[in-house]
Amino acid sequence: MTFAYPSAASSDELRLLEPVSITHSNLHFKIIKVPRTGSPKYTAVSDTWGDGEASEIIYLNNQQFRVRLNLWSCLHYVGQHAKIIGVRLWVDAICIDQNNMAERNSQVRRMDETYKQAAHVSVWLRLPSIPDFVYWYIADHQKPVRTYEDNSFDWCDHLEDLANRPYWSRMWVIQECLLPESIILFCGNSMMPWIPFRGILCREVGIVEHEELRAESFRTPAIISAIASFKALPLVMARDLGNLPECPQNFYDLLINHHLAECKDPRDKIFGLLGLLASRERSVLERFFPDYNLSVDHVQIIALAHLLQTSIVKATPTITTESNELFLGLGVKSGAPARGRLLRLAGMERFDYLGTYAPGQVVWDLTESENLDRQRFPGGTSRDDDSDHKGVGLLPAIVPDPEASVPPGFWETIREFEKGPRGGRRLGLVAGLIPVVAAVALVCWRYGVLRRPGT
Repeated sequence: MTFAYPSAASSDELRLLEPVSITHSNLHFKIIKVPRTGSPKYTAVSDTWGDGEASEIIYLNNQQFRVRLNLWSCLHYVGQHAKIIGVRLWVDAICIDQNNMAERNSQVRRMDETYKQAAHVSVWLRLPSIPDFVYWYIADHQKPVRTYEDNSFDWCDHLEDLANRPYWSRMWVIQECLLPESIILFCGNSMMPWIPFRGILCREVGIVEHEELRAESFRTPAIISAIASFKALPLVMARDLGNLPECPQNFYDLLINHHLAECKDPRDKIFGLLGLLASRERSVLERFFPDYNLSVDHVQIIALAHLLQTSIVKATPTITTESNELFLGLGVKSGAPARGRLLRLAGMERFDYLGTYAPGQVVWDLTESENLDRQRFPGGTSRDDDSDHKGVGLLPAIVPDPEASVPPGFWETIREFEKGPRGGRRLGLVAGLIPVVAAVALVCWRYGVLRRPGT
């Protein structure tokens, strides 16, 4: 029987896995739902989801549940340790119903709390490198490599490999490593607490004393070179600096600093940073995020609008199509025309970011604005002038001739209306008045008000 979640988990609840039986062939867990307040002790798993199909089977409440090969291996070893020390496990791919969008949104919104409140975080760095003779033996028997024990495994000897594994390039690992109080790293059946791992890595790059790990250390030539050789180093240093959560960064700086971080879903380039923000800026962004009902395009537009239209960070540099690191941080890899389009749609003339939105209204507004943009810029082309950032927003598509003879004050009134009061619902109101404006324009044309001389 395939597992089905009996009921949704609210934002005030967690699902946890309780190890029942862990063997080399089968993994059995009991899955329970508990309140966040006063929940049993648990370890939050931090891993890479990996590629490929969910080919392996585990059992939740004696029902089959499919997972990817890497997660099966992780649950085998981390589950063994959890059972020995008497804690439950929290695993996002299992404990969040990925097919329930409302649950997914509410749980991701509180992901930072999930990691902060864990007894410790279990970082899974996958299995040790398997010797060729073992690998070929397993391959000959056509079995997936789910477990591999290396009882003589030495973390120092394998440091370069471990510190450059794909795990360290993940977007979500930023908050998963910086927010919890305690971390244990796993590589197969071998484990090491965070502090000893930090020690051997820092010694390898010439940082010995704890006091040397200051913010300016990131900018020294030696550290810049070391970061190129050890992907884990920036997170090790950032955690040791104690920057979070006491001194969170602003949204712009986080996008720039982590623009190379990777994730399967481009929207997570933005959602994965929310837990690292100061409460004031986070509360503004959380009016919209996280919401996996939004398209990638809409998430990027809203994030850009936040940077363009708020004054939370007064020192934010001017954003142009040449702001490469910022656009990479937003998950935009394409060139200037696509970036120009996003900037147009994120501008105040098109999207009132600080407005009050009813559920679903923001998607309607953004979609309407995109439709207009396609009409004005066929094929996604852009213009060098800034005429698209002037005028009356949506209205030129209805009354396209602002140079015609019109009643005194007509266009001034329209422009004033389009600007609207701060925090108003300009786009929604304008869209709602389009039929009215069209009718007025038709009447004016009928009686000669909008006609050119000689027509």
